Amino acid sequence: MKPTTLAAMALLSAAAAASAGAGMTGISEQVSVDTSGGKVVVKVAVDNQTGKDVYVPKAVFEDKELVGRVFEIRESGSGKEIDYIGRMVKRGPMTMDDYVALKPGKKKSNSIDITNTYHFKPGQHTYTLSYSGSYLTDASQVAAPMIVKVMPVTFSFRK
Repeated sequence: MKPTTLAAMALLSAAAAASAGAGMTGISEQVSVDTSGGKVVVKVAVDNQTGKDVYVPKAVFEDKELVGRVFEIRESGSGKEIDYIGRMVKRGPMTMDDYVALKPGKKKSNSIDITNTYHFKPGQHTYTLSYSGSYLTDASQVAAPMIVKVMPVTFSFRK
């Protein structure tokens, strides 16, 4: 084998090992938006492919109504942020009561209608929704959740 082929194989092996180490958390979250029926419904999903329980926020994965700004929504053309106009609930720091357990190998999803909780502009517009997910791996670390960056999603909506 040529030295360059061996070097390339070594680099690929190192990259695969690094990738496997980086993905050891085994937690993935996705977000999608459905604008059919004149509503903006956000679907969030989490997949636990670890070997242990993780804990995800109830407000995102069980509630049907937002009680604070969870998503960042921007008008795609201008980049201007769309105001959150929904309910705001003042509360203390998160506790374990604010999380729900997700067993190893399980998935959980939830749909939240955000039509009236963000100030969407009249007419047809294209928006980008961003969301940073979070989870706990240890109930004693409730003040330090792990962050999962979720791919932004672009959608069109006519108000």
